[in-house]
Amino acid sequence: MIEAAREAKEDQPSRMEIASANDVILAMVRTAKGLRIYLPNNPVLIRFVEELNAKMLAHMARFGHFKLEVERFALRYRGTDVYRNDDPKESLPFRLYADGIRALIFSAGLEPQELTLFLEIAGFERPSRHDDDIVTQLWEQNLPHVDYLLEEDFVEAGRAEEQPFTVSQQDAVSRISAFIAQSSPLPPRVIPKHQLMLTGAEANWLDKAKQAEALRHPVDDVINIVSAILAGAKEPGTFDDFLDIVAKLTVDMFLAGDIVRALRLLRFLNQLMNLGSISLHQRRQIAAVLAGILSESTVQVLQQTIDSDDSVSHQDLKELLQILGLPSLGAMCELLGRVEKLKMRKVIIEVLVELGKDNPQVFAPFLSDPRWYLVRNVVLVLSLLGSPVALELIVGLITHREARIRREVLGFLERSADPKAKSYLLKYLRDESSALRIKALQILARERLPFALKPALALTMAEDFKGREIAEKKAVYEAIGELGSEGVLPLFREMLLKKSWFKKAEDKESAICAVAGLMKMRNAAALELLEEARKQRDVEIRGIVEQAIAALSAGQQRAAADHTEV
Repeated sequence: MIEAAREAKEDQPSRMEIASANDVILAMVRTAKGLRIYLPNNPVLIRFVEELNAKMLAHMARFGHFKLEVERFALRYRGTDVYRNDDPKESLPFRLYADGIRALIFSAGLEPQELTLFLEIAGFERPSRHDDDIVTQLWEQNLPHVDYLLEEDFVEAGRAEEQPFTVSQQDAVSRISAFIAQSSPLPPRVIPKHQLMLTGAEANWLDKAKQAEALRHPVDDVINIVSAILAGAKEPGTFDDFLDIVAKLTVDMFLAGDIVRALRLLRFLNQLMNLGSISLHQRRQIAAVLAGILSESTVQVLQQTIDSDDSVSHQDLKELLQILGLPSLGAMCELLGRVEKLKMRKVIIEVLVELGKDNPQVFAPFLSDPRWYLVRNVVLVLSLLGSPVALELIVGLITHREARIRREVLGFLERSADPKAKSYLLKYLRDESSALRIKALQILARERLPFALKPALALTMAEDFKGREIAEKKAVYEAIGELGSEGVLPLFREMLLKKSWFKKAEDKESAICAVAGLMKMRNAAALELLEEARKQRDVEIRGIVEQAIAALSAGQQRAAADHTEV
C-alpha cells in the first residue's frame, strides 16, 4: 500500500509541467480567437500561431504527448484544471463536450498547420463551414498527430480489457491511450455524427442558448475577443497592438453613436488599468488612451446622441465621464455647453463639481480658453464649488473681453454668500456694458451694502455721467436712495426743486432721478420733500411727484395693515 502511494505521488505532474500546460492552453485560446477576427496573412495572427507552436513543441519535447481531458466547461491536464469557461457561447471545452469528445491527444511530430486546422474546427466555426459537427470535420481533415476519444470509446476500451468502467477519467485516458498504442491501425471508417442525449430541461436550455446566439451582434464578439486577448497579453508587443485596437474600436463606437458599447470598452479599460498585475508603463499607456477618447468629433456625436434619444441613461453618462476623469475636463466643459437636455446638463455639472471639489485649480487653464462658452461653463462649475480658491479664479474674469462671461461672473457674485465676493461688485460700476453696470447697482442696493454709497455718489460726478441713458441714471440714484439716509436729502432737494429757464428737459430728467431715489428711501422725510415739490408750477414734474406720493402712501398703508394683522 505504501509502495502504491509512492508510485501515485511520483505520477503527479510537477508545478513546472502544469505551468507549461497552462501556457499552451492560453496560447491556444488566444489563437482560436485570433483566427476568428483576422485574415490568415495578418501579422498579429501569424505571431499568435508561431507562439502557440513554439509553446506546444517545447512542452512535448520536455513532457511528452499533450493530453487533455474534456469536461463540460473545463479542460484538465493530468487531473488539474488548466482552462475553464462557463459561458457556453465562448467556451471551447463546451463545444468539444457537446459533440461527444472526452479526451484530446496531441502527439510528437505535430505540424503547425494541424494545430491551426484543429483550432479552426474546434475553436470557432467559420461562416463558410457546413453544419457538420466537430467530430465529422476532424475526421474529414484526418490530422495524423491529433487524436480524440469519444464517450463511446471509453466503453469500448473497457470491454476490450474485460473490466467494468469504474475508474477515474484520468486513469481511463491513460488505459485507452495504451490500448490504442498497442492495437493495430484500423482501416478508415466513417464516424457517424454523435448524438448527445439531453434531458428535457437541457434541451430547453440549449434552444434558448441557440436563440440568444442568433441574436448576438458581431460587434459584441469582436469586443469580447480583443478584450480577452488584451487582458491576457503578457508580451509588450502584443499588449501595445491590442491596446491600439481597443482604443480605435472605442472611438469608432463613439463616432457610430453606439455609446453603450463605447462605455463597455471604457469600463473594461478602466478595470484593466486598476489591476495590480499590469506594469506602471502599461497603466500609463491605458491612461493616455482614455485621455484621448473625447475629441471635437466624439463630443459632437455624444451630444447628438444624448439630445436625440434615450439610449444613454443618466447613470451611463455619469459613469462614462467619471472613467474619463480629469484629463478630459476641457471636453466635458465643452459638452456641457452643447447638451440641451437639462437633466443631462445637471449630470455633467455634478461630475465636474466632483472632479474639482478638492482642487479647483484644475479648472484654471480653461479660463483662458478662446471659446467663450467653455469659459462660461467653467465659471458655472466654479461658482457651485464656492470655495475661496474658486472665488479667486472667478474674479480674475471681471474684466474679460466677453460680456457673456462677465455676466456669468456677476451672477456668481450675486449668489455668493462670501462677504468678500460682494466687494468685487464695485468693479462692475466701471464696466463697459450699461446693462452690467445697472445690474451691479441693483444688487448693491438690494443687499444694502453701505460701502457702495460713496462709489455711487462718485458716479454722479463723473464727466461721462450726463451722457448716460436715463435708465442707468435712475439705477444710480435708486442705489443712493436705498443706501443713504437723510444725509442725501439735500442732494435730492436740489435736483427736485431747481429751476432752469432754458433747460426744461434737463430739469425733468433731474426730477425723475430724484423721485426714483426718494421712492427707495421710504421714510417721512422723503415724503415731506415730495409734498414740498408738489407745489411746482411745471405740470409734468408735478405729475411725476404726485404719482410718487400716491405710490409711497399706498405702500405705507399696506405696511400699517400688515403690522395691525400681526
